[in-house]
Amino acid sequence: MKIRIAYQAGCLLLAVGFAFSVHAQKNGMTQLPTHEGGAFQLTGSWKSAQAVTMHPDKKDFVKTTALADKATGILVGSSSAKATTELGTGDVVLQLDFMLSPAGSAVVKLPGGYDIQLSDSWKNAKLDGSASGSIAGLMPLQNASKAPGLWQQLLVQFKRPTKTSAAQIEKLTLNGSVIQENTFLSAAPSAQSSIALEVTSGNVAFKNVYYQLLNDTHPLTLKNLTYTLYKAGNDRPKALLSENILKKDTTSILTREWGMGNNSFYLVYEGNMDVAQEGDYLIQLVYMSNASLAIDGKQVLPYQWNDFQQNYVPATVHLTKGSHPFRLDFHKFTWRRPALGMMVSTQGVRPYPLHVLSSVPEPQPIPTIEVTTTGGKAELVRSFIQRQGEKNKRTHCLSVGTPEGVHYTLDLNWGSLLQFWKGPFANVTEMWYERGEPQILSPMGTTTTTKGQVDWAVLTDMNAAWPDSLSQLTYKGYRLSPDGVPTTTYRLNNADITDEITPDNGGLTRTINGNLPNGYVRLVSGNSISQLEKGLYEVNGQSYFVRIDPKSKPVVRNVGGQQELLLPLNGTVRYSLIW
Repeated sequence: MKIRIAYQAGCLLLAVGFAFSVHAQKNGMTQLPTHEGGAFQLTGSWKSAQAVTMHPDKKDFVKTTALADKATGILVGSSSAKATTELGTGDVVLQLDFMLSPAGSAVVKLPGGYDIQLSDSWKNAKLDGSASGSIAGLMPLQNASKAPGLWQQLLVQFKRPTKTSAAQIEKLTLNGSVIQENTFLSAAPSAQSSIALEVTSGNVAFKNVYYQLLNDTHPLTLKNLTYTLYKAGNDRPKALLSENILKKDTTSILTREWGMGNNSFYLVYEGNMDVAQEGDYLIQLVYMSNASLAIDGKQVLPYQWNDFQQNYVPATVHLTKGSHPFRLDFHKFTWRRPALGMMVSTQGVRPYPLHVLSSVPEPQPIPTIEVTTTGGKAELVRSFIQRQGEKNKRTHCLSVGTPEGVHYTLDLNWGSLLQFWKGPFANVTEMWYERGEPQILSPMGTTTTTKGQVDWAVLTDMNAAWPDSLSQLTYKGYRLSPDGVPTTTYRLNNADITDEITPDNGGLTRTINGNLPNGYVRLVSGNSISQLEKGLYEVNGQSYFVRIDPKSKPVVRNVGGQQELLLPLNGTVRYSLIW
């Protein structure tokens, strides 16, 4: 097993500019309609569509349906097609979805003539300046591309050049993975002030284009500040008693420094938020130990612990123009460094601090401990996995990383494929740093998650709900291939079931063997499953593909508002996942 350890100090001053793109999503953003006659001036060959389908292997396989709703329209263009729109001055956050045909490519032109490359690079073994997400020849941090025919998402926060500073990509995210960050562009800007989408080869589709211009105004300020410093231990005080007050005064600044000289303390700020512009405000606390925030007498952030990296703890609240009373509680523990800050942003306004900068010192650098897969064989890591929306951790998980850069995690208790991803393998910092109490492994690439239920079951009633787990399922162990890939074995109803997942053609191929009366393998479950051609299905609105033998006879059923693709388990079941 090869381990790479990298220290990432993470400058909080730079992080100020990045916070918006992490939390903004579509809140406060303006949609640019993608249809003929919409927000873009179109040249070349474009078509408006309600839906588009492209094949992962066939370049000329493009099917569209007629436009029915302009609000959800799609622009489909071929080589040399160009769509241009003026957004006005100011820095910009841009988000869009795109789909490429095989060998298709396009560029997103930012103001100043800087091109973000979109290309069919999902199988590229070498990372270079032609990969999706490259800009001005600068290659991305990882290859986060998806297969042709799938919808992909690009999110960029761009700072325009000034007389004293070069243009900057503050953050560029592709399919959920950060691939460019704090990147300065050395090329001199052109006179171009517009945003453009240009198809350079093949067929490319665009939809869900949103933007927001950013400025450096400060529409929310703090007024009439007072603070009360209490003597406190590491346990949360049951009551804030007057005999425990160490100091009480008015102040013009928000800082943790009133408690300096005390190993632990409880600090309460009260005052008013003066709001000059009504809107939805994103307020982010950054602190060590515990804190809470109330506005207009309503708690918007409960008293809660923050981790060692002083991550931003966000809350969104609608504030009308005028004055709003607030209360900020900060409880510093004996064994934690003091840090307290509050960031704020709203539509069209980049995040800015309400605290003095000395109140949020740089956190102690924590290493990223990464398991790599450069040894020619698969790497296996046993760990806990925490799935979003689940209260409890999955405790018996096996993550498999392959030299091909295609990885997955199995829940051995449930016989379930939990997630699969590409790119770097595994972040094991929470397993191996200091005490490693969480014991959680995190994928380092763009991850697709499954329902997380058992993947095979007995169905005597085809209308019955698929079970979450099987109490009679027993995990029996695994054996390794010469390439280090495991084949796991399970026992169910006196039948042995083997499960092997291997990298194949840019994706994963899963082979399940067993004979189970009335038994079925559930290949996928999702909001939608559509057949592209015999043996090829797209899942969840073209998020990924499933390929099976065209001669097989799968069952596609609707249960509980979900669609499921099943194959009988009476021998060998083989299918491939493509993303």
